[in-house]
Amino acid sequence: MADTGARLTRCPRYFIPVCLYPHTKYRTAAGVSALFAKYELSSHDHLIVIADRLLVLDRLVTGRCWTANSALIAARREAEQIFRLINRVSHKSDAQARGRIVFWDDIAETADYAAFASRLQKEVLGDDMLATTIEKFASKRVNRFGLGAAPDRELGHEREYLLSEVCMSVYCTEVLGYWMEVWERPSAPDVPDPLKLLYADRRELIERMTGRLARRVLDFLYPDSSL
Repeated sequence: MADTGARLTRCPRYFIPVCLYPHTKYRTAAGVSALFAKYELSSHDHLIVIADRLLVLDRLVTGRCWTANSALIAARREAEQIFRLINRVSHKSDAQARGRIVFWDDIAETADYAAFASRLQKEVLGDDMLATTIEKFASKRVNRFGLGAAPDRELGHEREYLLSEVCMSVYCTEVLGYWMEVWERPSAPDVPDPLKLLYADRRELIERMTGRLARRVLDFLYPDSSL
């Protein structure tokens, strides 16, 4: 508990993943402005990662795009629109000097991230509780939203989505040091959360990977998920 208190007294460095959900408020100037205002990003270091790669995987599962290439093109188009919006708000808020706005692969395709993610995925999948949680959620979502024509492939995409989300979070918060992660809103209570389990019940796994105490703290732009 003392470590948590010490972390919260430090000047926060923010990791902000921007998921491209259809109704995310990050698609609006008001929503992005609320983010910059609430966390005073003009005064704090921050890394905003637009999760276009996750949108590609989601569409490959749900069938809204028929090929990987068409899903990639559509996701990048949407990501570029949100990038421009966030960049405009950043300049308007005089926050550009303290932060970076990047696409998912700007980080995911670096050699350092690839090596770290490969090791972390092996650790996560080698843990029965974490692996079972990921498989349970992936199967549930594929059964509900997948087209069913290629269930094994759809399951693979959903599994990759979850593992990618975990790896990016741990890498940006624990390795790059943007230790305060900001989500737009909490997950629904009935949605399995591998990251929550990882930090609540397998914190030693992270510390073994990084060689130091885990630092990540999670906060929500909209704590009331109904907003």
